[in-house]
Amino acid sequence: MKKILITVIFSAFVSTMINAQWEAAGPWPDSNYIGGSHGIAVDPDGKVWTSSYYFSNWATPGGDTLKATPIFVFNADGTPADTIYTVTDGTVTDSLTGKCRGLGTDEVGNIIYVQSGPAKGIKINYKTMARMSSALLEELGSSPTAPAVDENGNIFIGPVVGGGTNAIAIYNTEFEYQGNAVVGPPAIARTMEVSKDGNTIYWLPFTAQAGYVYSRNDEFSSYELTDSLFLGMSIESSAWQPVSNLLWVSHDVDRGTDSTKSDLTWYGYDLTSKTFVDSFTLMEAVNAGDKYPRALDFSPDGKIAYVSLFGTKFHRIYKFTTDSVKVDIEEIPGTIPNGIELAQNYPNPFNPSTSISFSIPKSDIVTLRVFDMLGQQVVELLNEQKSAGNYKVTFDASKLASGTYVYMLQVGDVSISKKMLLLK
Repeated sequence: MKKILITVIFSAFVSTMINAQWEAAGPWPDSNYIGGSHGIAVDPDGKVWTSSYYFSNWATPGGDTLKATPIFVFNADGTPADTIYTVTDGTVTDSLTGKCRGLGTDEVGNIIYVQSGPAKGIKINYKTMARMSSALLEELGSSPTAPAVDENGNIFIGPVVGGGTNAIAIYNTEFEYQGNAVVGPPAIARTMEVSKDGNTIYWLPFTAQAGYVYSRNDEFSSYELTDSLFLGMSIESSAWQPVSNLLWVSHDVDRGTDSTKSDLTWYGYDLTSKTFVDSFTLMEAVNAGDKYPRALDFSPDGKIAYVSLFGTKFHRIYKFTTDSVKVDIEEIPGTIPNGIELAQNYPNPFNPSTSISFSIPKSDIVTLRVFDMLGQQVVELLNEQKSAGNYKVTFDASKLASGTYVYMLQVGDVSISKKMLLLK
């Protein structure tokens, strides 16, 4: 079985392309938001949630003025959707009066906000913007890193300051403490990631200039240090890219020592080949001081990246776009088919990934697209010339909402479509 890394190219030329794939769209949504960003999360509707480490004055309904770090929510087109100072479920109300330390999404796209002063985590419904659950994060022993979530909704949060008895802790989807994953992870970190099955933790401390991989065999086993990655890199932000499932990490030269990596550049890492296969650079701030690339997230189709800097001299959010998404396609040995075939995806229902297999009898231009039930294209997985044969594409829907989707194969003038069900 031969595995081929393909790049789906939609545009032959874009004048301001970075690394031939990503285009810098500049400050987003405009140039009014400056400095101090400490988190970005993109929900399944494409809304962008962001917050600052620094306080703003909040005029409460009672007439008082308090310090708070509100969440600013923008629609995908950049128009304001809401500014959140408090969240409530009708019984319990949480005020965002700490310092934001990170934002993330859970397995269905709800927002997870973490703060220090005190260390606390809050889950917010991305549709209604209501409180879902919250908890003090006393088990960490330190201010929290940005959160990471597996496909079962388990929330992993680490300590900014590692070592000693400080720990990476696990909470369930209701923010109930489940135990420690790793005690005494090294150095100082702002971000971490976890694999979909929850069995691999990527601890990314920027002061160590390395990434540490902790793995376990299953949920009943203990995590052990099994590997190290990204030697010489200073990583302060990270995210999984939808569709490609690349692990993206940031780098800045102020604290990094890897001379092969560029300043204020985000790199896409393929965990299968263990190589960097994509990147983009924020040229506006290269070689400037007071940067700190503190946050990163992607649109549901993986074609938009939002990044932010903690430094006070720069805009809070920058946007990058691409017309290409890297996916893995497996060419499966076997008999050349007599006609065009599209198999039912497997597994189905699925969460969050599924495989789509197809066969073509002769060389042709092949496109594979996914649509929602309104007929809107969600993602294009493939659009290129393929030789006769049998193929399998993996579709990662981790950033999409539950529901029925249609996938369509087009080969020349022939189109075949089938339905699949995403259940989270």
